[in-house]
Amino acid sequence: MSMLEVLKSLEEEHFDAKKGKVSNSIEALPEGTYNCVLKSVTHRAKNGRGFLMFGLEVVDGDYAGRTESIFPTLEQTTSKGNPMPDFVLARSIKTIKIIGAMVGLDVPNACFLSDDADANYDSIEKAFDGFEGKMLQMTIKLSPNKKNPDKPYRNYEFAPAEQPKVAEVEDDPFAQAAGTEVDESDLPF
Repeated sequence: MSMLEVLKSLEEEHFDAKKGKVSNSIEALPEGTYNCVLKSVTHRAKNGRGFLMFGLEVVDGDYAGRTESIFPTLEQTTSKGNPMPDFVLARSIKTIKIIGAMVGLDVPNACFLSDDADANYDSIEKAFDGFEGKMLQMTIKLSPNKKNPDKPYRNYEFAPAEQPKVAEVEDDPFAQAAGTEVDESDLPF
Protein backbone atom coordinates (compact mmCIF):
# COMPACT_ATOMS: atom_id res chain seq x y z
CA MET A 1 0.00 0.00 0.00
CA SER A 2 1.42 3.38 -0.97
CA MET A 3 1.45 6.36 1.37
CA LEU A 4 -1.27 7.99 -0.73
CA GLU A 5 -3.46 4.90 -0.34
CA VAL A 6 -2.87 4.93 3.44
CA LEU A 7 -3.92 8.59 3.61
CA LYS A 8 -7.04 7.87 1.55
CA SER A 9 -7.96 4.99 3.85
CA LEU A 10 -7.67 7.35 6.84
CA GLU A 11 -10.02 9.78 5.14
CA GLU A 12 -12.49 6.95 4.47
CA GLU A 13 -12.38 6.09 8.19
CA HIS A 14 -13.23 9.74 8.96
CA PHE A 15 -9.98 10.21 10.89
CA ASP A 16 -9.97 13.56 12.73
CA ALA A 17 -6.58 14.74 13.99
CA LYS A 18 -8.30 17.39 16.14
CA LYS A 19 -9.75 14.67 18.37
CA GLY A 20 -6.20 13.71 19.38
CA LYS A 21 -6.92 10.00 19.68
CA VAL A 22 -4.73 7.43 17.99
CA SER A 23 -6.81 4.28 18.12
CA ASN A 24 -5.67 0.79 17.41
CA SER A 25 -6.99 0.47 13.89
CA ILE A 26 -5.91 -3.14 13.52
CA GLU A 27 -9.17 -5.00 13.36
CA ALA A 28 -9.50 -8.68 14.09
CA LEU A 29 -9.88 -11.02 11.15
CA PRO A 30 -13.52 -11.40 10.17
CA GLU A 31 -15.35 -14.71 10.08
CA GLY A 32 -14.02 -16.96 7.38
CA THR A 33 -11.55 -19.66 6.43
CA TYR A 34 -7.89 -18.78 6.03
CA ASN A 35 -4.73 -20.57 4.92
CA CYS A 36 -2.20 -19.80 7.64
CA VAL A 37 1.34 -20.47 8.69
CA LEU A 38 2.15 -21.20 12.33
CA LYS A 39 4.46 -18.25 13.05
CA SER A 40 5.13 -18.83 16.74
CA VAL A 41 4.28 -20.66 19.92
CA THR A 42 5.53 -18.61 22.85
CA HIS A 43 5.31 -18.64 26.62
CA ARG A 44 5.23 -15.11 28.00
CA ALA A 45 4.17 -13.35 31.17
CA LYS A 46 2.19 -10.21 31.91
CA ASN A 47 1.31 -8.82 35.33
CA GLY A 48 2.85 -11.83 37.04
CA ARG A 49 0.80 -14.40 35.13
CA GLY A 50 2.20 -16.61 32.44
CA PHE A 51 0.37 -17.30 29.21
CA LEU A 52 0.78 -19.25 26.00
CA MET A 53 0.32 -17.58 22.63
CA PHE A 54 -0.07 -19.16 19.20
CA GLY A 55 0.68 -16.72 16.38
CA LEU A 56 -0.84 -17.57 12.99
CA GLU A 57 -0.32 -15.51 9.84
CA VAL A 58 -2.67 -15.54 6.84
CA VAL A 59 -0.68 -16.38 3.69
CA ASP A 60 -3.08 -15.60 0.85
CA GLY A 61 -6.23 -13.73 -0.12
CA ASP A 62 -7.37 -10.27 0.91
CA TYR A 63 -6.04 -10.70 4.43
CA ALA A 64 -2.55 -11.99 3.55
CA GLY A 65 -0.02 -10.83 6.13
CA ARG A 66 -2.63 -10.34 8.88
CA THR A 67 -2.17 -12.30 12.08
CA GLU A 68 -4.39 -14.04 14.59
CA SER A 69 -3.21 -14.66 18.14
CA ILE A 70 -4.76 -17.45 20.17
CA PHE A 71 -4.30 -17.63 23.94
CA PRO A 72 -5.26 -21.01 25.43
CA THR A 73 -4.99 -21.08 29.22
CA LEU A 74 -3.84 -23.85 31.52
CA GLU A 75 -4.06 -21.74 34.68
CA GLN A 76 -5.79 -23.55 37.54
CA THR A 77 -7.30 -20.31 38.87
CA THR A 78 -8.83 -17.24 37.26
CA SER A 79 -7.30 -13.78 37.67
CA LYS A 80 -9.77 -13.26 40.56
CA GLY A 81 -8.53 -16.39 42.36
CA ASN A 82 -11.53 -18.59 41.58
CA PRO A 83 -11.04 -22.13 40.26
CA MET A 84 -10.77 -22.21 36.47
CA PRO A 85 -13.83 -23.99 35.03
CA ASP A 86 -13.04 -27.47 33.70
CA PHE A 87 -14.63 -26.67 30.32
CA VAL A 88 -12.15 -23.80 29.85
CA LEU A 89 -9.18 -26.08 30.55
CA ALA A 90 -10.61 -28.83 28.33
CA ARG A 91 -11.17 -26.37 25.48
CA SER A 92 -7.60 -25.06 25.82
CA ILE A 93 -6.10 -28.56 25.75
CA LYS A 94 -8.22 -29.43 22.70
CA THR A 95 -7.08 -26.25 20.93
CA ILE A 96 -3.40 -26.97 21.61
CA LYS A 97 -3.66 -30.63 20.55
CA ILE A 98 -5.67 -29.80 17.40
CA ILE A 99 -3.22 -27.11 16.25
CA GLY A 100 -0.42 -29.60 16.88
CA ALA A 101 -2.16 -32.32 14.88
CA MET A 102 -2.76 -29.96 11.95
CA VAL A 103 0.97 -29.20 11.66
CA GLY A 104 2.04 -32.82 12.18
CA LEU A 105 2.74 -32.82 15.93
CA ASP A 106 1.18 -35.27 18.37
CA VAL A 107 1.37 -33.05 21.48
CA PRO A 108 2.34 -35.38 24.35
CA ASN A 109 0.01 -35.57 27.35
CA ALA A 110 3.07 -34.95 29.53
CA CYS A 111 2.90 -31.30 28.43
CA PHE A 112 -0.26 -30.87 30.54
CA LEU A 113 0.54 -32.84 33.70
CA SER A 114 2.33 -30.27 35.88
CA ASP A 115 0.35 -28.38 38.52
CA ASP A 116 2.40 -25.34 37.45
CA ALA A 117 0.89 -23.73 34.33
CA ASP A 118 4.22 -22.07 33.46
CA ALA A 119 5.95 -25.47 33.40
CA ASN A 120 3.21 -26.75 31.08
CA TYR A 121 3.58 -23.70 28.82
CA ASP A 122 7.34 -24.29 28.63
CA SER A 123 6.77 -27.95 27.71
CA ILE A 124 4.29 -27.01 24.99
CA GLU A 125 6.60 -24.33 23.58
CA LYS A 126 9.43 -26.90 23.39
CA ALA A 127 7.14 -29.52 21.83
CA PHE A 128 6.26 -27.11 19.00
CA ASP A 129 9.92 -26.27 18.39
CA GLY A 130 10.62 -27.00 14.73
CA PHE A 131 6.95 -26.85 13.71
CA GLU A 132 6.87 -23.09 13.16
CA GLY A 133 6.48 -22.41 9.46
CA LYS A 134 4.05 -25.30 8.94
CA MET A 135 0.78 -24.57 7.17
CA LEU A 136 -2.75 -25.12 8.47
CA GLN A 137 -6.23 -23.91 7.69
CA MET A 138 -8.10 -21.85 10.27
CA THR A 139 -11.83 -21.10 10.27
CA ILE A 140 -13.11 -18.33 12.52
CA LYS A 141 -16.75 -18.26 13.58
CA LEU A 142 -18.18 -15.58 15.86
CA SER A 143 -20.82 -16.16 18.53
CA PRO A 144 -22.60 -13.62 20.76
CA ASN A 145 -21.04 -12.52 24.04
CA LYS A 146 -23.87 -11.67 26.45
CA LYS A 147 -21.57 -9.86 28.89
CA ASN A 148 -19.88 -7.74 26.21
CA PRO A 149 -21.88 -7.65 22.96
CA ASP A 150 -19.22 -5.49 21.26
CA LYS A 151 -16.68 -8.31 21.62
CA PRO A 152 -18.17 -11.55 20.28
CA TYR A 153 -16.53 -14.86 21.11
CA ARG A 154 -14.06 -16.12 18.51
CA ASN A 155 -14.48 -19.83 17.84
CA TYR A 156 -11.84 -21.70 15.87
CA GLU A 157 -11.81 -24.78 13.69
CA PHE A 158 -8.61 -26.07 12.16
CA ALA A 159 -7.82 -28.35 9.25
CA PRO A 160 -4.58 -29.56 7.71
CA ALA A 161 -3.21 -27.64 4.75
CA GLU A 162 -0.91 -28.72 1.97
CA GLN A 163 2.66 -28.03 3.02
CA PRO A 164 4.84 -26.09 0.57
CA LYS A 165 7.15 -28.25 -1.48
CA VAL A 166 10.87 -27.73 -1.09
CA ALA A 167 12.68 -27.42 -4.40
CA GLU A 168 15.05 -30.28 -5.03
CA VAL A 169 18.41 -29.39 -6.51
CA GLU A 170 20.20 -32.27 -8.15
CA ASP A 171 23.41 -30.54 -9.17
CA ASP A 172 25.35 -27.74 -7.55
CA PRO A 173 25.64 -25.07 -10.27
CA PHE A 174 28.87 -23.81 -8.71
CA ALA A 175 30.58 -27.19 -8.38
CA GLN A 176 32.67 -26.67 -11.54
CA ALA A 177 33.48 -23.02 -10.85
CA ALA A 178 37.20 -22.37 -10.81
CA GLY A 179 36.88 -19.48 -8.38
CA THR A 180 39.02 -16.38 -8.44
CA GLU A 181 41.93 -16.21 -6.05
CA VAL A 182 42.29 -12.83 -4.33
CA ASP A 183 45.33 -11.90 -2.30
CA GLU A 184 45.89 -8.82 -0.14
CA SER A 185 47.58 -6.85 -2.94
CA ASP A 186 44.28 -6.91 -4.89
CA LEU A 187 42.36 -5.22 -2.07
CA PRO A 188 41.88 -1.42 -2.23
CA PHE A 189 42.66 -0.88 1.45
